[in-house]
Amino acid sequence: MLKGAIKAGSGIASGNFVAVAQGVVEALSPKVILIIISIILFIILLPVIIISAIPQMLFSWATVDDAELVARNQHGTELVQHYEDTIDDLPEGVNPDIYWLISIESVREKQDLDEISKRDVENSVKNSYTIDSETGEVYNKSPDEIMNELGFDEEQKNWATLMYDTLNYQYLDPNSEFADVDGLPSYEGVMLGESGETQVVYYNQLDSRWSNEMYGRSSTIGAAGCGPTALAICVSTLTGRDVDPPAVCAWSVRNGHRCEGNGSYHSLIPEGAKHYGLKVEKLGRSSARELEQHLSSGKLVIAIMAKGHFTSNGHFIVLRGITEDGKVLVADPASYKRSGQEWDMSIILNEARGDAAADGPFWSLSR
Repeated sequence: MLKGAIKAGSGIASGNFVAVAQGVVEALSPKVILIIISIILFIILLPVIIISAIPQMLFSWATVDDAELVARNQHGTELVQHYEDTIDDLPEGVNPDIYWLISIESVREKQDLDEISKRDVENSVKNSYTIDSETGEVYNKSPDEIMNELGFDEEQKNWATLMYDTLNYQYLDPNSEFADVDGLPSYEGVMLGESGETQVVYYNQLDSRWSNEMYGRSSTIGAAGCGPTALAICVSTLTGRDVDPPAVCAWSVRNGHRCEGNGSYHSLIPEGAKHYGLKVEKLGRSSARELEQHLSSGKLVIAIMAKGHFTSNGHFIVLRGITEDGKVLVADPASYKRSGQEWDMSIILNEARGDAAADGPFWSLSR
């Protein structure tokens, strides 16, 4: 060690930096060198660690148990009801995005949904629109306008966006109008599509074979498994392999695409499709012509839908074909009945989530 120190000192004196490095190495023990290397690697990897931990830091999923997750989701549901009740009492035309308002309020309360009171709800709705005193015209402010008025900085806006992407619930109430309450107990062997159409293997998240199996830690496939079920439909159809919803759910959980207390991150679709050997084209907002081209060529398109004909909150469906008169055929993981109907392209485009992550709301899948 002394010899190494002397060599390093001589190198400094002579300006020979190679000698300095050699002297330092000789002066330090292998254990010390290992510690230094470990510190350097930690510093390099720290940004990656922080980014990957954001969801856990935001919602404390790494430290809470299932009961807490259920309670958090229940309070979120109550908040939605408060907002809907408040909006029902306001003038026609007032139509703010409830989930954006909850997300903005949550940032104001440092991500604590429990601190958002009914009065907070009423104030946030009141501040989300204006009415022209002369014309009576309603103007609904954009989320960015609301956050600017509240003085949010970029970091707060980013937190609100992340909160919004997570709060747009994909939970399915089996007794709601969006579920096949009178459907089959099992859809084993069921196919969709007439002769000449793209026939698809049909899976339903409420199938008795797996509806009560857990998807992650906080809910079941029946309640939160629309994403894995939609992906299972596409994988099984396009590859000819029997890949059912429980299999996709297990992969989703292992690879971080399960959004506990909600449903699935949108990343499940492109990343999961690649894992199962499919080609993925991220179509973004897309257009009627583009969707028609993909569907008419035999490709399947997974879409994440917002409130409307398919869901009260958020829901993945499969677009499986296009008719001669431009109607869209679907495979809805929650409804065999809706899967047998023809849908106007305008409904699909208008109700798809415009702010979807992972370059959605449309992803085209092919072999």
